[in-house]
Amino acid sequence: MLDTMLASGGDERLLVDPRTGRNRYGVPPGSAAGEIWFSSSVAAAASPRGLASAARALDRTIRATDSLSLPGMFDHIREGVVGLFAPQGAEIALAGSGPEAEFILLAAAASLLSNPMTSLVIAPGESDEEFALAANGQHFIQFPPFGAELTRGGKAEGFARDRRSAAIELRDRYGVPLEPAQVDCAVEKHVARALAQGRDVLLHLVDCSQTGRSGPSRACAAKLAAAHPGRVLVAVDIRQLRCQREQIAADLEAGFIVLLSGSHFAGGPPFSGAILFPPAVVEKLGPIPLPAGLAACSAALDWSPRLRDKIEGDFSALANLGLGLRWQCALAELEAYFALDIDTRQRIGARFALELHAHLDASPHLRLLDCDWRESSNARRIFPIVTFDDRGRAFSAEKLHRALAEPHARRGRRSRDERPIHLGAPVAIGPMQALRLSLSAPQVNSVADRLREGMSFDAAFHPLSNDLAETFGRWNELAARDA
Repeated sequence: MLDTMLASGGDERLLVDPRTGRNRYGVPPGSAAGEIWFSSSVAAAASPRGLASAARALDRTIRATDSLSLPGMFDHIREGVVGLFAPQGAEIALAGSGPEAEFILLAAAASLLSNPMTSLVIAPGESDEEFALAANGQHFIQFPPFGAELTRGGKAEGFARDRRSAAIELRDRYGVPLEPAQVDCAVEKHVARALAQGRDVLLHLVDCSQTGRSGPSRACAAKLAAAHPGRVLVAVDIRQLRCQREQIAADLEAGFIVLLSGSHFAGGPPFSGAILFPPAVVEKLGPIPLPAGLAACSAALDWSPRLRDKIEGDFSALANLGLGLRWQCALAELEAYFALDIDTRQRIGARFALELHAHLDASPHLRLLDCDWRESSNARRIFPIVTFDDRGRAFSAEKLHRALAEPHARRGRRSRDERPIHLGAPVAIGPMQALRLSLSAPQVNSVADRLREGMSFDAAFHPLSNDLAETFGRWNELAARDA
């Protein structure tokens, strides 16, 4: 029953293929023991800790005695997320996915900004196509959980028709990262142009893209918001959750809206998102008309009571139980992760980066992008890697991605014991495509659990070392065979 409920309350992206038992992201709704998951930049299977927490929550909502009501369950989830990241007075709305959170953001922005709006989106090529559609006020799905069939790509009813969107890139056309000052300058020019045209601006700031980039700088965003109060609204995309929670609290204190996800670093199943509104924004929020496109995928209990009271319109559903259970999975890992002291978290992350670099140094066909980035490699948690042949030509990332995840389907299989290996799906970097290998909270927590059992650090880290060794061993084998 739990597996069925975890796959509920989504759209066609979450549907389980009966032939494979997996959704569009290659993730099963329940346990995936015996597989290697370095794919948290996109989606990974739920952890045993997360599944156990979701099972307890589901049991409490359906038992005749000692039950937890649906409103009580969602109160607990919202309070848990806010308690981890937000200052007092912040409010939250849960969202099935990043694009749905973007719809919530657009609806709220319409309440906060008076003039026609221009939305500045950062590095759309390093996000999913659905998010880009949502940012432009277009339907990003065909089959919403609570509404009739939609036309994907069509204009969503209820959003202003005079809104515009513009893209700011973090890389040039060859995939080379732009300097932070270049990104800030491009943002400032776009904002100045929009304001001069009598338009207000919704500025997206990406804390960590799918290849680990960020921009514009928080200083740039804060300067623009302070210089144009009531006309420039800043939203920080922290869906990858690769920063410290103190940074999220600081963003909210600065008056920035924050988009979160429990489906990436947090290790929850796909489709567990949220949007946090800082106290300063909550005070300014007026009535929020509920667009039909948003009502088709959002339920009443996703919203905190204070935000729910501001909604004008009727929700199609009271609760999205599947979303709640997916957030239960994510919260279990996040609470465990942030209960660790920062030295332990950093030590595990540094060891992961050290071993990954050692494997790359011994891999003639693999190259890590952005090695000279300003952020130290020990602080990185997403590693975009391009595979080359002997002539320096980039391999097909799709082919490699599939061969690693489906070892039974590839030619020349060595052993029946090969485990499926999941990496972040291919992302275009200029003319190349990279696969992304990422560290997640469940992996850090597993090492910490073994440390608490009395193991030495080397012994506690050993299973993760084995996963890295097997991943790079198979990856190199595939590259050498086809070189």
